[in-house]
Amino acid sequence: MPKSKTKNRKRAKMLRQRKKQREARQNNEVIGKSVLEKRLKQNYKDIDIQFRDKNPEVKISDLVINLVAPLMDEALSFDEEKNVAGLGVAAWNLGIIRALKGEKEMLKSLEENHIKLPNDVKKLLLEYAEKKYIEYPEYNQFIYDYEFKSISKKQNHLTVAYQITEEE
Repeated sequence: MPKSKTKNRKRAKMLRQRKKQREARQNNEVIGKSVLEKRLKQNYKDIDIQFRDKNPEVKISDLVINLVAPLMDEALSFDEEKNVAGLGVAAWNLGIIRALKGEKEMLKSLEENHIKLPNDVKKLLLEYAEKKYIEYPEYNQFIYDYEFKSISKKQNHLTVAYQITEEE
C-alpha cells in the first residue's frame, strides 16, 4: 500500500477522534451547567436567579484555573484537581472580600467559614487570595457555586456561577 493512503487513513482517523472529543466536551459542558443550575435553584429558592448563556472574552472559570495553575500542575489525580479547583474558588472569593472590605474582614471570613481547615491549607488560601487581589483586581465576580467535571482522561472543565459585586 502506498504511503500516501496510509497517511490519509491515519489523518482521517485522527480527525474523527478529534470530532468525538469536541462533541463529548460540548455535551459535558451542558451537563455540568444543568447540574449547577439545578443546585443553585435548590439552594437559593427565594432569589430570582437568571441564567445567561453568554460567551465573554474572559471567563471567570479560566481565571480561577490560571490562579491556581501551579497547584493544578502538581495534581496527580482528578480528585486532587477537583480539590485544587475548590481551593481556587475559595481563594478567589476571599480576594474579592479583601478588595471590597479589607484584609481584616477577609481574615474574619476565613475563620468563620473554614474553621476545620488545617493551618497549611489556610495559609495556602491566603496566599492565593492575595494573588487574586494583586493579579486580577478588575474582576469582582463573587462565585456562589461551581462544577468541576472530567471531559476526557487529560482534560477537565470548571463551570462557575457568579454575581458581580458592587463596592460599598
